[in-house]
Amino acid sequence: MPRERLRPGEWGKITSSARGKSRVAKARIRDRDGKLRLVEACGASDDEARRRLQRKLVDRVPPSTSVVGQSITSRSLVADLAQFWFTEKLPDLSPSSMSNYQSTWRDVGAPAIGDLRVTEVTTGTIDSLLKSISHIPSRARVVRVILAGMFGAAVRLDVIGNNPVRETIRPKTIRKAVRSVTVEELALIRKNVDAYCNRQGKAGPKPGADLQDQIDLLIATGVRISELLALTWDDIHLDDVAPNLVVCATLVVPRGKGQRLHRQSHRKSNAPAVTVILPPFAVDILRHRKEAPVVNNPNDALVVTATGNWVAPTNVRRSWRAALGESFDWVTPHSFRRTVATLVKERYGVEAAQAQLGHSSTAITEAHYIERQTIAPDITAALNTFAPNEGKLLDKC
Repeated sequence: MPRERLRPGEWGKITSSARGKSRVAKARIRDRDGKLRLVEACGASDDEARRRLQRKLVDRVPPSTSVVGQSITSRSLVADLAQFWFTEKLPDLSPSSMSNYQSTWRDVGAPAIGDLRVTEVTTGTIDSLLKSISHIPSRARVVRVILAGMFGAAVRLDVIGNNPVRETIRPKTIRKAVRSVTVEELALIRKNVDAYCNRQGKAGPKPGADLQDQIDLLIATGVRISELLALTWDDIHLDDVAPNLVVCATLVVPRGKGQRLHRQSHRKSNAPAVTVILPPFAVDILRHRKEAPVVNNPNDALVVTATGNWVAPTNVRRSWRAALGESFDWVTPHSFRRTVATLVKERYGVEAAQAQLGHSSTAITEAHYIERQTIAPDITAALNTFAPNEGKLLDKC
């Protein structure tokens, strides 16, 4: 009866022999390319040589699975796997996404499991890590995405047999009800911002001088704050039959060391540019800004700092919070995007709201941007069809 052929990754009988004063253990292993290769290890005794050979066979990297520039093995640290995965993903991710992933791994993943070997990480290890940061669901989701990608790469490299992240529970998201700003609330917000910008009763320079225009342009367009601050005058067409602006870029806030605020020449998630028709009050604001003298504006930006740089969204939000006060602490620049979506949906339908915001589907607009109606319509005339007739009521009496 012919001997059963070794399967890829299996080795045959271990033999030992003398080599000088040492003992040598040998075995042939069938690699994943189907070829048999001799592996040997030395020791002071047969048992020691055998143990060393077995460790060598387990930890061995077959020639067919060597990775150019980075060999990931069962003895590799998770930190090494992370570096390999980031390098592999670099062409597929935007600079902002890559920066977010790397900073999250550096702050959360690396301290927790970076020094473990790839084969030492279990589903329980990952689950414990995710639970430790479950109070910040957004961060937990990002960590899970990173780890799923990393250990998925380890599976592809035949370093581990299964992805330990797959069986972990996805971090739960507590979705807050969408709330839009009413006309009355907007009037109070404008009043607060006017008082803040004019520094009533206080001496010194006026803070947030552009904040009034930024609020009005956000409510006039429904764009993101990072998209508004990335607009240049080439994107704004006030002399067209229907004055409009083209949202085609966004400002990226630096996350990593050495990075700077910069304009990214595409929208979030590489979404296509969207043209927004401007209402008359927004046209008046933009004409006034265009006619105002600007000393230093090398990027020809709509909003610019005194030194000629892009205005950071974080600085706008800081001024925003100071101007609106505690009574409107729930209102953010993104609240106006939801307000626009809710109004457009009520007047023109959800498809129009989707187009205004530039979403890829109405599902995103409805789920995250439109305030849900909590008052049922008056359908009493229809419901009255089920009312008992007068004769039956009299009989019962």
